Amino acid sequence: MDHVPKAVVPAHHLQAQGWLDNLATKIRYHIPTLYLFTGDQILDTVIPGTAFGVFAALSGSTLDLPAQSSTSILWRIPQVFLWLWLVILQFCVQNQRSLESVAEDLVNKPWRPIPSGRMTPIQASELLMVVNVLAAIFSYRLNVIGIFTVYSCLITAYNDYGGANKSGIVRNLFCGAGFSCYFSGAMSIAIGPDVNMSYAAWRWTAIISLGILLTTIQTQEFRDEAGDKARGRRTLVTELGRKPSLWTVLVTVAFWSLYIPLGFFDGGWRTAILPVLFGCALLTTALKAYIKENNQLDRKMYKFWCLWMFGFCPLPFMAKTLA
Repeated sequence: MDHVPKAVVPAHHLQAQGWLDNLATKIRYHIPTLYLFTGDQILDTVIPGTAFGVFAALSGSTLDLPAQSSTSILWRIPQVFLWLWLVILQFCVQNQRSLESVAEDLVNKPWRPIPSGRMTPIQASELLMVVNVLAAIFSYRLNVIGIFTVYSCLITAYNDYGGANKSGIVRNLFCGAGFSCYFSGAMSIAIGPDVNMSYAAWRWTAIISLGILLTTIQTQEFRDEAGDKARGRRTLVTELGRKPSLWTVLVTVAFWSLYIPLGFFDGGWRTAILPVLFGCALLTTALKAYIKENNQLDRKMYKFWCLWMFGFCPLPFMAKTLA
């Protein structure tokens, strides 16, 4: 019986297949790694920031912005989301690569890429260079390079020159300034490159970032208190103590939940539904955390704070549609 010779695969084909398989393996490995760098920030920055920009653009006359078709604004959602994710990835990689941050994350967030062993600090620094370039190019193409430049200076001062560690008040100021970049950039992209931000749009950006967020962002620091103390980081929680810091949450959340929809936007109670609903959930959890120290309550309080911040984002649009 004749033997049929087996087909011989050329060596260069085998090499190409091996290279593709290796690339696919690396991609499957590193996509979760990128997500782990930004896991919490997708919830507290990327999603609210996208909603803030899109709803502001849709609000039109409420923020003295020109009327545009809803379709054209909605088509920009992927651009807004991707830009926010890139710049928050830039921040997270820069923030998490130092030895001090790794030591803190071993206590607070051991699942992050560096403490979990998925990436070394040196590899993170190499990734940071790539992300810096990509974020700068994307910012230039979307006409927000000025905002990106200010933001890059802020996060460098925050991460590499002690802005995050030496004072709770200074830390909150840096956070408020950083979020003003996220929100103004998101709105600028959402309204399109041919439309300038109005005074009313800048004012809304300032009140949500340098007002609401700056005075309440300590809500997310209770869950990280152990790691912050181990590192020697000064936050409002470690400086004032747990119960006085919880009082700052109770007072500011109650104030902003009512003032923004009813005073700043001069809307009716229908406009206040989301801030009041999420605010009540946050206040209830904060009161429980005041009575009983519990890290699970601290984490729940952080999640309600994210929802509460999200609840402010549709207000300009609601003020227009419910007027």
